[in-house]
Amino acid sequence: MALVFFAATFGLNFQIFNALMATKEFGKGPASYGLLGTYIAIGSLTGALLSARLERFRNTMLVVRLGVWFSCVVIALAFMPTYWSYSLWLPICGVSALTMLISANSYVQVNSDPAVRGRVMGIYLLIFMGGTPFGSMLIGYLTEAVGVRQTIVICGLISLSACTFIWLFFKEKVERPADLRVSNVLAKSAE
Repeated sequence: MALVFFAATFGLNFQIFNALMATKEFGKGPASYGLLGTYIAIGSLTGALLSARLERFRNTMLVVRLGVWFSCVVIALAFMPTYWSYSLWLPICGVSALTMLISANSYVQVNSDPAVRGRVMGIYLLIFMGGTPFGSMLIGYLTEAVGVRQTIVICGLISLSACTFIWLFFKEKVERPADLRVSNVLAKSAE
């Protein structure tokens, strides 16, 4: 849930990033900005379809890896030199965002106790959408202070730092499957 908070608050701001890049960096108008939304939607649809295929691989480590991939894709977005290269990179952003979010959502739902699943998902949605007003305000300030491309890099780095910290903090729990931990505990208690 912490990974989703940082990714959603700082990385999932493509509507702001696209508007700023289209107008300030590339000098384009509303039609070009609208096309950017179409390109990211193509990637999002692809990511949603691809995510269904990842069901058997879905675990905590996959969610962390997808978070790192998403963060790196957002950072790379800032370095696209032209409108068309930026446009062609947006579907990759959509794929990475939806794959990570669907994997995280599915993982939380499947691993929640059915008796409290509704409450857990309520907290999940609060975390997913609750940070957006703060992230948007920070993005607006950073854009004025340091520039559009630098703001996108900073947002990607915040998300990447959170993914790295979460992986390091929960490294043993993330890398060892639950059934292995249970078997180790049972083996130690039998001794």
